[in-house]
Amino acid sequence: MPISPADFDAIFTEGARFPWPSGHTLRIELREVAKLELPTGRLVARDNGIRVADPFDETQAFAHSVKNGSYTVVLAIAEPEARSYGARPRAAAAKVVISAEEVASWEIALRPGQRMADLADDAFFGFAVDSGQGCFLDLSTLPFLRRLQRDETELDAARDRVMRDCHAELMDPQAGTNIVLFDCGMGDGAYPTWLGRGVSGEIVCFATDLELLSHSSGRPPT
Repeated sequence: MPISPADFDAIFTEGARFPWPSGHTLRIELREVAKLELPTGRLVARDNGIRVADPFDETQAFAHSVKNGSYTVVLAIAEPEARSYGARPRAAAAKVVISAEEVASWEIALRPGQRMADLADDAFFGFAVDSGQGCFLDLSTLPFLRRLQRDETELDAARDRVMRDCHAELMDPQAGTNIVLFDCGMGDGAYPTWLGRGVSGEIVCFATDLELLSHSSGRPPT
């Protein structure tokens, strides 16, 4: 069977502690980092450094759309309780909050053409990361990201901020849209995004598991 969703309730709990076999403990800090503009309601999750195709198509975005609007992006930052050489905060998960309704069920967010029936056991659809970072943006904002990738100066500065703060935001003043960049806790690899639905069946959020806490010993009982 395909993978099960992460324990997002635990990951997005302020102050939750996750011990590691090494003896270190990570504590969760929740940060509301930006309001993401989704003028088309089509969310894209991707590596901010991998080149945007020219031309791009709608398969870059998730198949399920939401009402156009401005939505809060929340990061679950895993902070080491005891700093040691090389230790730094890392993002454990990133979420786009669509509504305040509680999540009743999770499903993998699919792009057009993807089918759950095509997945092998323990497999998932996700976005590839080759730069250690990801981002959220609207489908219509992909040309702006492509321009940033060609120039690189502004994008490189934002990527440096991600290394320092775990997140950054880039604004397109012409379109009034933005890109929210975030650290990927486990670095390069592939990361699944999950779609959360409320009891009504409506989309409540999109949450990307950055897989950092899957390597912990799990959250201890409270």
